[in-house]
Amino acid sequence: MKTALIALYVLTVTAPVWIALLAVPQTDHSFSSEVAKNSGLIGIGVLLMQFVLAARLPLTNRFFGLDSVMVFHRSMGIFALALMLVHPVLLAFGEGNWKLLYGLDQTWYIWAGKTTLLLLLVHILISVFRRSLNLSFERWRVLHNTLAIAIIALALLHSWYAGGDLSAFPMQALWVLLGGVAIAAFVWHRLIRPQRLAAKPYRVEDVRQESPDVWTLRLALPEGEVSEHLPGQFNFLTFPNSAAVPAEEHHFTISSSPTLNGFVESTIKASGDLTSQIGEIQRGETVIVHGDFGRFSYTLQRDESELVFIAGGIGITPLMSMLRHMRDTDDKRRVVILYGNKTEADILFRSELADMQSMQEPILHVEHVLSEPDEKWPGESGHIDGKLLNRLLGGDLMKTGFYICGPAAMTDQVVTALRRQKVPCRNLHTESFSLTEDTAPTSARSVLRKWVTALIVVVAVAVTVIVAEMRTDGNEPSGDGHEHSRSHSESA
Repeated sequence: MKTALIALYVLTVTAPVWIALLAVPQTDHSFSSEVAKNSGLIGIGVLLMQFVLAARLPLTNRFFGLDSVMVFHRSMGIFALALMLVHPVLLAFGEGNWKLLYGLDQTWYIWAGKTTLLLLLVHILISVFRRSLNLSFERWRVLHNTLAIAIIALALLHSWYAGGDLSAFPMQALWVLLGGVAIAAFVWHRLIRPQRLAAKPYRVEDVRQESPDVWTLRLALPEGEVSEHLPGQFNFLTFPNSAAVPAEEHHFTISSSPTLNGFVESTIKASGDLTSQIGEIQRGETVIVHGDFGRFSYTLQRDESELVFIAGGIGITPLMSMLRHMRDTDDKRRVVILYGNKTEADILFRSELADMQSMQEPILHVEHVLSEPDEKWPGESGHIDGKLLNRLLGGDLMKTGFYICGPAAMTDQVVTALRRQKVPCRNLHTESFSLTEDTAPTSARSVLRKWVTALIVVVAVAVTVIVAEMRTDGNEPSGDGHEHSRSHSESA
């Protein structure tokens, strides 16, 4: 199914070029002009599919995981920008009309294209440098969505009126179809689904303090619903009527087991704008829950005979969900957990982990590692690095599954160390609390995503060039100063 979804994506984003070729097999434009037009067509195809990727569709989450989809979404946005930058430069060169780039005396649809490019550049920059710009997540999301709508509207208008290929009915039908799909995905994601979720809210059953700055929220499910999440997944939570926290949507890991009937729990650290007052949430408040997401779960990897869980700080939460599920389902696999914190007071679920180890439910060995221990600390100290992993693990790790969740620096360090020990990337599973950053570039899903991204870029570029060659068949630049590519409809 993964291969089918990837193939469908490639076919969709390159469809405008193939349809244009079928509609008008030959043109009198130059090769450079055709490459430019194809770049623009595929660029718009990629932009339209961005709405689908961002819509949190169950199908893409099931096979790839929402975090991988969103990192891919970001990469494709940058690729679309590259295609759109190539488009006017090669077009000006191919048509012999450099005024397309700097001239002020242009028709409105040329200005629409220039505005599209400018807005797309701003769109990418604020996404990449959101933290440096001190943009809150909610403010960034509003700006992100507004710009996205403006970009695609201007791009469709520009291509419809400036592109000669759009005078052919098949191309017009394709544009209406792809545009309709993008609009439907956006309306479903931002309007219809939120209303449906709000109609069946969860309720805060309990607020439990785990440490000075960490709280567990127990949420009661709507009447008649059962929890079907996998251990290790996460949800999006919104508190629409709370006096303690803003009504903003944020994602949090599920720390409870799916076996907890009628309830779901999330353990949250008080840190950002929303979470700093998480402990002030009152019992009985309503919560809008959207989930479940992620592929960070041992239940998806049944061929791993032994498991190693590595956590840093609040990164213990998805691993606790897995351990609780293993306990409740009597899973007999052996688990070693390495849990890093600054001080002894920062250790979460310490008593529960100790009980699991003493009862061997599951078959568990726990190692706490403190980076700033006091003099009385009897356990491991320092950081979870290659030396500690070699000393504590050793042996044959080829059939061991590693599940790593914590700060980005720790995750990258641990994955790098394990790869040096020849642990296959397919056995490295990571979770990041960011949906747009790759914190473990050599883990299994990261490697797959990079290969898929590279494949799509190569195929798109190849299609751009090959179709341009097929349509021009060696034509030389006309040099007659055509205005953009609209003249194609007049000469074809």
